[in-house]
Amino acid sequence: MRRALCAVALLALACLLVRAARVGLAGDYIDAISKITAQDEALYAHSAIAMARDGDWLTPRFMGRYALYKPPLLVWTAAVSSRLLGVSRLSLRLPIAIFSALSLGLLFLWGGELAGWQAGAVAGALLLSNHMWHTLAGLCMTDGLLLAFYIAAFYALFWDPWLESRAALFGFSGAVAAAILTKGIAGTLPLAVLGLYWLAARRQERPTFLRVCLAAALALVFAAPWFIYQFTVHPQWFWTEHIAVEILGFGAGAPPQTSHENQAVFYLMRLAITDPLLLAAAAVAIPAFLLDLRRRTAAPVLLAAWIAVMLAAALGWQYRNAAYLLPLVPAMALLAAVWGPFRTRRYAPWMWVVLAGAFLIKTSAPELPWGLDYRAGTVQPTAPILSAYCGQARGNELIVLDAADDLYAAALPLARLRYATIAPVAAPAGPYSMPFAEMGITVTVDQFNDLARYAPAFRARLRGWGLDSGAPVATLITARTVADLTALVRAHPESDFLIPAIYRKAVESAPQELVGAAAGYLLLLSRAPLGRTSPPAWSCRM
Repeated sequence: MRRALCAVALLALACLLVRAARVGLAGDYIDAISKITAQDEALYAHSAIAMARDGDWLTPRFMGRYALYKPPLLVWTAAVSSRLLGVSRLSLRLPIAIFSALSLGLLFLWGGELAGWQAGAVAGALLLSNHMWHTLAGLCMTDGLLLAFYIAAFYALFWDPWLESRAALFGFSGAVAAAILTKGIAGTLPLAVLGLYWLAARRQERPTFLRVCLAAALALVFAAPWFIYQFTVHPQWFWTEHIAVEILGFGAGAPPQTSHENQAVFYLMRLAITDPLLLAAAAVAIPAFLLDLRRRTAAPVLLAAWIAVMLAAALGWQYRNAAYLLPLVPAMALLAAVWGPFRTRRYAPWMWVVLAGAFLIKTSAPELPWGLDYRAGTVQPTAPILSAYCGQARGNELIVLDAADDLYAAALPLARLRYATIAPVAAPAGPYSMPFAEMGITVTVDQFNDLARYAPAFRARLRGWGLDSGAPVATLITARTVADLTALVRAHPESDFLIPAIYRKAVESAPQELVGAAAGYLLLLSRAPLGRTSPPAWSCRM
């Protein structure tokens, strides 16, 4: 079975790497229905590139400021890969693809041990052909990495339900610790699964209460050093961004939503549309699964605990995100493969034919929500413009209006980058944001036009927050009106700008050269170009 596991993992890795090499950074949709892009990928990529090139491996940064909204394991893996292989979208995504492929191999092994290698193959094929897994397992984002650690933790518990062996105990605890270091509170969900399993399983097929406590304690101890370090070294920033904003604000609060459906409808719709075959196969397996569950044997109880905890977390978490469905996908694949009617030797070959046909159909319709997209390209309309601009190796600073690129420019080797936005009313710092205006990270047009006057006060405030650097000052400029945009462009003839074409009238009298760009955007290039002392440090085609 080990050889089969390696073969399955290598096949999955090959599929993931093709996408990783061809799809642009932040160039795919996380939610194919609401058209929510993978903006966070550019953010994590920027932090990983900065870490690989500049050091400070314990504290991720974004555009010069601390980035403590998530623990750093994803950034660490991407940074190590970029340090070893050079900066590219493939090197940034490679660790996530490797872990995801290995976890698919574990799912194959799991199904094989329960109902024969045919069931394992069906489980692996169902996961491999799932749109959501295919997308998130090949991006530099936390979701695919988190799922891989979930599967590793659950497999350790399945392999040794008593957690008596050192391999199972440390495997479970280590996987949970890695999950915590990937996504914080969400990483502790396997502990909830363990607790629910301990309550529901038969006494002879569950660990002792002391063993459960030991596994949980080890996981927390393994994960704790980074959190203790940040509490010690950056207490105010860590508490505000990681605890107050990320956990208490977005987690326990009610942040603005991207859709208006209720929780259940939102997730059911996305599950049904992104993979109707998986949903149907899992639904058909439910009667046999429930029959087995009544006996309270280890395997169905563990799977039921997995599904129950992940479903409760998705429905209970106030913010709706299609990616929160991802942990349910391998559980449903295992359910369909092991308890479905097609697991026997008689019917398994027909199921493989159906799955192979479904895979081909999905790859032939990449533009649909359930399709598998292997095409080269990106959903970011400004990515080709910014890549071409980066290739000019200009030394001028670039100001991108309205973050139209979903932070894609932040991952490019530009001399200096700022963002600007037009917001009629200033958004006060609240439970869902940091006080960046107080720190000078966010500035008004008037402040930016007289930055030398304000910079010393901003630097002092940043030092008060534990950051002795001027790099993050004025990385976001807020204009109240279109007239403010005109004033900004006129006051900085030395800067380049990328703006949506709808603001053409506001910049017609700009001192820069107006260059029409594709996809409804304009480039304003300074008439005093600055040369770079060296070529771009990494590829401009991210």
